[in-house]
Amino acid sequence: MGKKNPDTEAPIDELVDYLQARLETILANWRLACEADATMSSKSSFSREEFNDQVPLLITLLFLRLRNEPLKLDPATVASEHGLHRWQSGYSLPELISEMEHLFKTILDEVEAFETSSGKLGTKSLLFVQQQVFRMYGEANRGSLLYYHQLLQNDAAERARSLQFALDQLHQLGEKRGEHLRQSSHDLRTSFSIMTVASQLLEYPKTEKERTDLMDMLNRNLSSIREMLLQLTDYAKIEAGQDVLDIQRFDVAKLVKETLETAQPLAKHNKLVLQGDGPEKLEVTGDRVKVQRILINLLYNALKYTRDGSVYVTWTLENQLRWSLSIQDTGPGFTANSPAALLAEQLKPNVLTSASHQEPHLMEELPPGKAEKEKSKESEGLGLFIVKKLCELMKASMDIESQPGKGTLVRIRFMMKPE
Repeated sequence: MGKKNPDTEAPIDELVDYLQARLETILANWRLACEADATMSSKSSFSREEFNDQVPLLITLLFLRLRNEPLKLDPATVASEHGLHRWQSGYSLPELISEMEHLFKTILDEVEAFETSSGKLGTKSLLFVQQQVFRMYGEANRGSLLYYHQLLQNDAAERARSLQFALDQLHQLGEKRGEHLRQSSHDLRTSFSIMTVASQLLEYPKTEKERTDLMDMLNRNLSSIREMLLQLTDYAKIEAGQDVLDIQRFDVAKLVKETLETAQPLAKHNKLVLQGDGPEKLEVTGDRVKVQRILINLLYNALKYTRDGSVYVTWTLENQLRWSLSIQDTGPGFTANSPAALLAEQLKPNVLTSASHQEPHLMEELPPGKAEKEKSKESEGLGLFIVKKLCELMKASMDIESQPGKGTLVRIRFMMKPE
């Protein structure tokens, strides 16, 4: 620290008293200089305390230095807190540099005004004051700018990791989509083969029970083929960009009840409880056919993969702008690394941590011997992919919550009046 002598001590003490009395003016002039700077984005929305942040404390440390008193705080540490505040407030690095320049120029202007009016400092005292001001300026820059720069680097690395994680997920999802199509083609061929054999056996039934069993086999496979063809047709339309909205007024409650009635035979066959709950009437504006396609895809998945328990469908008016449709089941949930799980991870609601800090539990390898078993569930991911694309077309939001062994909840929020 620079040394004062008795000849300079008294006028410097007078200067510090003057600057302390002018502290509010210094801060106000500093803000005006920042707002007048065309290279800075004006932070006029800041309150006085938000704008000043750690600067009054930095100036107080400068006063202690000028009086040759010990500092209880490190100026660089105080300045780093200021840099953190500015980073969180959206400042750019050039703005922070300009802000520091304006601050210490304002202080030097006040020193010059004191010397002009009093003439007490003299050359030695003025040199000492300037040395301390520039020393504090250097420490403030190192503290605020270096910490700010470190935050930028950390943020860039975080974004890079998040982007890589998202790209990895999209890559796996793309691979799974190809598997969906191959599996669907295989299922279609298998179903047609079963139907061919069953129809041939119908020509030679031994008993009425055998005939009934064969007809039941045909009906099950016809239903399965119908669902697969509908999914593949939807998928082809979406991929070709041929889906357009047909906006009309309709009653959601009536639509859902009719769809549930149609699905009841499948629910009874699987020994499941299928229940719908919602207002008796809910008039909305939207694409009735696409809402039904979304419901059928989700309902088909829930009924197909829930082995025991229930499937619940709920429709409700959330507010004047949105209504929601929810399908919840007591099924097995999504298995790690399945395409449905990858999609659910992307649509998980209210995620507060960044992707790079999340546990990538849905990306883990399946235990040995389990992968083959999961192939039978590939069409579930295709149905969810179709629903996701239809939601994007209708500007609806889609949330998925699922835990292995605890079931799945899919919630779709539609606009009451699409734009």
